[in-house]
Amino acid sequence: MPQSLPIYVINLARRPDRLRRIGDHLAARGVAFIRQEACDATTTPEAAIASVIHSSGPLGQLGQGDRACTVSHSWAWQAFLESGASHALFLEDDIYLAEDLASVLDHADWIPPGIEAVKLEKFGAGASRLLLGPKIGATPMGRAIHRMMSRHVGGGAYILSRAGAEAALAWRGKIRVPIDHFLFNDTVSPLRRALKPAIIVPAMATQRAYDYNSDIAPLGKAVRPKGWRKRLRTLRRGANEVNQAPRQVLQYLTGQATLVDVAFAETPPAQSR
Repeated sequence: MPQSLPIYVINLARRPDRLRRIGDHLAARGVAFIRQEACDATTTPEAAIASVIHSSGPLGQLGQGDRACTVSHSWAWQAFLESGASHALFLEDDIYLAEDLASVLDHADWIPPGIEAVKLEKFGAGASRLLLGPKIGATPMGRAIHRMMSRHVGGGAYILSRAGAEAALAWRGKIRVPIDHFLFNDTVSPLRRALKPAIIVPAMATQRAYDYNSDIAPLGKAVRPKGWRKRLRTLRRGANEVNQAPRQVLQYLTGQATLVDVAFAETPPAQSR
């Protein structure tokens, strides 16, 4: 099957084991990929990281690992824009993908107009109940596509259009939250609202398939404050959530959105019937 959408796999030079694993996995799925050098938080100068993302924001003080990860994604977006492709798939190197991966890379015609980001990943274990809009399309193998009406983080697998990547890169130097919140949390990210992201249901990707230890966890995914600073951070995060609540309740009550249980499924619905 031809592959119109390139794949950018973000990988640290000091983790060739992960590159081998995901390389074998993607080969088994019948797709090719481009390795994107990751930003190493232990060696990259602070000025280079700060040119993309601040050290703190609505979620509090950010760890160097989360900041470097965000820089890595921005490098991949730039590489994509230097290609001639209309859309691209961005992967972190601990992701596991469904059997029908190749079908969504054949062309981008299945992506609904106006949607600049498509989330393939189900974040966390089990199923998550998400507020989603009505079905607006389907993947070539029959997975539903819904607009995201509530946050669902995780930046392990997503597609961006050229317009989406350009919009994301326009925030370089002004980003104040980690990559997954930047793309998929409308309580803290203006970009999330501009992207109008959709999610594939059932999900096509998960980071729960392997026992990898996080490379960024020892560097502090988010600095955990204590005392009054912790209470202040909790209040700020709560205020962000409350700000979106009236809109979400209205969407639910008027039928513009509904609660949907989303889980990862390795086999697409069209093959499981």
